[in-house]
Amino acid sequence: MRKAWGILLLLPLAGALYALWTQPIPLWGRPGNVSWELAQAPPERLQEVYTQAHPAVLRIDGPEGGRGTGFFYREGLVLTAYHVVAEGGAYTLLLANRTRAQAQVVGFHEPLDLAVLRTEAQAPALLSLETGRRLQVGEPLLHIGNGRGQFIAPRFGRVTRLEASPSPFLPQGLVEASLPLAPGDSGGPVLDREGRVVGVAVAIGQTEEGFRSFFTPLLGRDQVLAEMEGGKRSYWPYLGLRGPRALTPELARELGLPPGGVLVGEVVPGGAAHRAGLRGLEAGGVPDVILEVNGVKVNSFEDLLREVRRYQVGDRVRLTVRRGGEVFQVEADLAPFPGR
Repeated sequence: MRKAWGILLLLPLAGALYALWTQPIPLWGRPGNVSWELAQAPPERLQEVYTQAHPAVLRIDGPEGGRGTGFFYREGLVLTAYHVVAEGGAYTLLLANRTRAQAQVVGFHEPLDLAVLRTEAQAPALLSLETGRRLQVGEPLLHIGNGRGQFIAPRFGRVTRLEASPSPFLPQGLVEASLPLAPGDSGGPVLDREGRVVGVAVAIGQTEEGFRSFFTPLLGRDQVLAEMEGGKRSYWPYLGLRGPRALTPELARELGLPPGGVLVGEVVPGGAAHRAGLRGLEAGGVPDVILEVNGVKVNSFEDLLREVRRYQVGDRVRLTVRRGGEVFQVEADLAPFPGR
């Protein structure tokens, strides 16, 4: 895997495209150390696509302001990125004709970062989804979104890589592109030359090759879409920890522990780790250190996250844990993050 220097969720003042930093974090404003590319000159065909498609695109607002982008693909249904609407509740849509409408989350798929909203508003236009064609490296793309404070604006680029998995914090199997996206573009449609939506924008990042954007492809997602429309809510599996971190030699000396493994920070009540009896720093005494997940050694938060996310909610994993001088194993039943 090529190293990604930074990845961000594309959320603006109160939302995000995931951004690849050392780890993705919600982006509350435009970071100063990202090299933003200028929009490329649009291919003539994609400019025509934008003219036809942009009435279907909208802005999603929460109580605190703009959160991201979405688009009508069926009457009454809006597709967007899950992280744009992860807080739940009601959202306000600002349509292309500048009218406003209310919307509610119907279903979502957190591992793919996709979500469906339902609204009573009449769609000014509908976009067709391309779920049967595999993209090709080098083909031109159009994204429509609300980045840089611009309302449903076009961005042009090309596919630069398929099956990209730049971070364990992000969905796997993303498509990497040269689209010059920015916070506020999360959830926006990525269209091909035929005007069909091939993916949903979820992240941006600075890589060794320069600035890149990432989107969840819709190839083969017909069943996922149907399940979301029917109200299904699919979550990432979690242990229910806050602040786990690598037990580096420096931190180990500070705490008087042997180095190696992942130090348990806060154990969230009701989560998998809490039910398994793990102890964190907040409990006082000697905190637990996770050494292995199902026999695979972990030495960083990223390692731990990657191993846990190989499984699904409801799966049981075996954790090898060190507590002081004792090493033992416990079983944990993976669950959504407590409170979700």
